[in-house]
Amino acid sequence: MALESRPLGFDPDGNARWLVVVRLFDAQGKPTRIMENDDFDWSSHNGYVQWQTKLAYGNPSAILRTTRDGPLSLTVRANVPKLGTMTAHTDTRTWRAPCVVADALGPYAIQIGWFPQERRWARIVRIDGSGRRKLLVAIAGPSSSYRDTTVLPDHRYRYILYRADAAPVDLGPLRTLPPPPHTSIADVSGKGMWLYWSNNPLDATYWAHLDPKSVVANAVHAGLHYVELRTAYGAYWEITPEAKPTIDAIIDGLAAHHITTVGWTVPRDTFFEDLRATVRTAYYRTTNGTRLHALAPDVERGSEFLGDAPQGGITAIWQYVRDVRQAMGPAYVISPNVEDAYLEHLDNATYPFAQLARFATVLQPMAYWRMMRRHPTTPQQVRTLLAASYAKLLREAGRRVPISIGGQTDEEGPNGYPPAGEITASLETSRSVGAIGECFFAYDGTQPYQWDALARYPWTVASGERKSRASP
Repeated sequence: MALESRPLGFDPDGNARWLVVVRLFDAQGKPTRIMENDDFDWSSHNGYVQWQTKLAYGNPSAILRTTRDGPLSLTVRANVPKLGTMTAHTDTRTWRAPCVVADALGPYAIQIGWFPQERRWARIVRIDGSGRRKLLVAIAGPSSSYRDTTVLPDHRYRYILYRADAAPVDLGPLRTLPPPPHTSIADVSGKGMWLYWSNNPLDATYWAHLDPKSVVANAVHAGLHYVELRTAYGAYWEITPEAKPTIDAIIDGLAAHHITTVGWTVPRDTFFEDLRATVRTAYYRTTNGTRLHALAPDVERGSEFLGDAPQGGITAIWQYVRDVRQAMGPAYVISPNVEDAYLEHLDNATYPFAQLARFATVLQPMAYWRMMRRHPTTPQQVRTLLAASYAKLLREAGRRVPISIGGQTDEEGPNGYPPAGEITASLETSRSVGAIGECFFAYDGTQPYQWDALARYPWTVASGERKSRASP
């Protein structure tokens, strides 16, 4: 084992970003990779460490973010295989990169970051396209960044940063993103299906195994109204250049049958880079120009999701959706996948349902009934569970927010695939309790008899009904 590292520069959060990658060698000293079943621990006293998917850098890796100026160290311990412990070192004072940066997060947000952290005071002046100057903010005490959420889409701005301990810095001009695409709650209504893939050739879900014609044919047969397509895991963009033709063919093929595609992302922290991956999803276009129709960030606890975020798992969950809302504006449809209040025995003390309801257009609870139970379920039990799931989420949300049930086709959990009768029962219950739709997890695990059960249940929602259900 050996370590390689390199500075990634300074970001609009006011952090220094430093990448450390593990290089592995076989018994003959030749470079090799371990793609499965490895286990590495990363630690540092100098800042926030986030392990990275190996698909991003080809080997186990992590990024250290910090506002600290000076020597940094990051230690990695190889548990599987047992290769011991190594520590990498750097010093931000030797880096050669702009330490004050600004970038547009979306059509309604520009973020400015400065490094090292200013400990006394900072002021930011904005100059618009007409030359008008405005004092945006005066900050007393420690500060590293500021987000301007008073900008307009497709406008140009300059900023001047004044700090107690540094010379003024002129930033720009910067242009915000164009107005966001039009979205409608109808695009996340009716029957849906989650679809994800891997960029690892060793995985069963490798993108090259996807047949766009088969994906589209199954969606048409089942009468799906939309497909939630995963585009990003944290800041890692999953539509790689190699995968893009296949993924684009799926999106274009669905659109040809009036089936919309929703951008599904999996946030890992609330930093600029992660948020921008979700915003990027909203603006994605296929080579033929087909767009996506809403955003569905998957806001979960746990170390693979937002559980290790610096703000703490619960706070980070609602802050992430708030930040996407600030960036995209009030009209864009955001339909976060949320944990299930009833099946997981959660309330607002353990998961931020009410806070999420303030910023989301739709809430989509992951009500995977077989995964959450000790024993196999019956259709009647599915009806009872999903009705309770819907009712408790509304209570915890504290307002009449539209809900789309997240259903299960996969064999997640100990009880196997849900039989056809349970698929039908879930659809009947979702619609009868007032849900705007039901989206099933996931395409890869859906069995032929489940596709047939989906096809047999028609869910056509009139535009007037969709509008009334979308009203708080």
